[in-house]
Amino acid sequence: MLPSSDAGGGRTIEFQYAFLRDGERIGGMGVFGAEAVAERAEGREWLCTLDLTPVWVLEDMLRFKKSLGHTDDDITFVAGLAQGLLNAFAGQADNKDARSYVAVTSVASLDQAGVPVMGAVPVLFDGTVVLAEFAMPNGGV
Repeated sequence: MLPSSDAGGGRTIEFQYAFLRDGERIGGMGVFGAEAVAERAEGREWLCTLDLTPVWVLEDMLRFKKSLGHTDDDITFVAGLAQGLLNAFAGQADNKDARSYVAVTSVASLDQAGVPVMGAVPVLFDGTVVLAEFAMPNGGV
């Protein structure tokens, strides 16, 4: 996770990933997102969002699928890869605060990338598609 800024000067985070197989790098990916904190009765909770909405991000994911020779349908692969990106944070056991992670895109972006949703993933009323999510209570998993 690296601090970044968007075109409008807003604060964002760049998430960078390297994909390894048997210790060898077979790909990489960088995506933008955000981090926010909420005060709750139980304590603070951090929410990290990976934004997989840009069509080029989805197209990169599909190229990676092709390079792997993966045979699942596109939405299953994209959602699975999104879950894997979030799972990179699952080993954090020293969190003082609860943390939630979500990877999102949009129906419009999936359509542009040629990926039919077909009820495989939750779609919110505004067209946001929740590809993956998980939460860690205080103190980690």
